[in-house]
Amino acid sequence: MGRLTVHARLSTLLKLAAWGCVIALVLLSELPGRELVRTDIAKLGYGKQLEHVIAYFGATTIIGLAYQSKLSRLALVLVLVPFAAALEIGQIYVPDRGASVIDFAASTTGIVAAALLLPLGWRALAWVLSPAPMQDRKRPAG
Repeated sequence: MGRLTVHARLSTLLKLAAWGCVIALVLLSELPGRELVRTDIAKLGYGKQLEHVIAYFGATTIIGLAYQSKLSRLALVLVLVPFAAALEIGQIYVPDRGASVIDFAASTTGIVAAALLLPLGWRALAWVLSPAPMQDRKRPAG
């Protein structure tokens, strides 16, 4: 299988994963509170907000990698922050849930942190897709 085929398949996989992240964020945000299963992180002080940071950091990273040629980091932030706000506000209408400014702030923190670190992800992805054989590769300068 040639590098171009691998690149095309990875690009498709990343785009599917990006849309999977969007769908997961919507579903988890709008799930009634009694049906929501929290991680062990949520049991810590501010653990619920840490879940928000992790979820949005991961989603932003995957979306940023999938659409790096179409979305700048600023555009990514300008799209995802209002999206997070809309999901948070939507929780007002979900049984056993409620909107929270601190949860929104945590989501925004994850989005901005991922956007700031995306160049590292892009470099790592380029390194993985580079045409050099695996044994000839050197670690990326850090």
